[in-house]
Amino acid sequence: MKKLGITAVTKQLLFSGYNNWGDSMKFTGKSRTFSTENDAQYETIGAFWDEMAEKYGRANLRGLGFNWTPDSIDYVIGLIDGIIDNPNIELDLPDDVWVKVKGKTDNLGQMYSEIYKEGNLTFEIEFFDDNGNCEVWYTRI
Repeated sequence: MKKLGITAVTKQLLFSGYNNWGDSMKFTGKSRTFSTENDAQYETIGAFWDEMAEKYGRANLRGLGFNWTPDSIDYVIGLIDGIIDNPNIELDLPDDVWVKVKGKTDNLGQMYSEIYKEGNLTFEIEFFDDNGNCEVWYTRI
């Protein structure tokens, strides 16, 4: 079994190097609610990413998952650099310790299985590129 590289990082380290995040830890973007029944969110959120990537480029996007229920997840896509057109949500993110996991998009399900072994998440932030790489930052409160 391939071991995932999971390392704890703090807010300062986690957010350094990303333009326009600032110290306020705000996440602004377009929000939608997705069904989690039968893991449908992997396909539907992927389609949401594809839609936004056509306009902004995948490498400039970041996705935020939050507000999990047994049947759904709220998910926001925003920009790493700049503000997305016509945002419908702005969230204040906690100043807690975040954990960062890197891997391949093809192994996303396995990554999340490993992440969820320690319990539910409060927030997750995802990054994907066109080369099949992904990064997930998450926190539990």
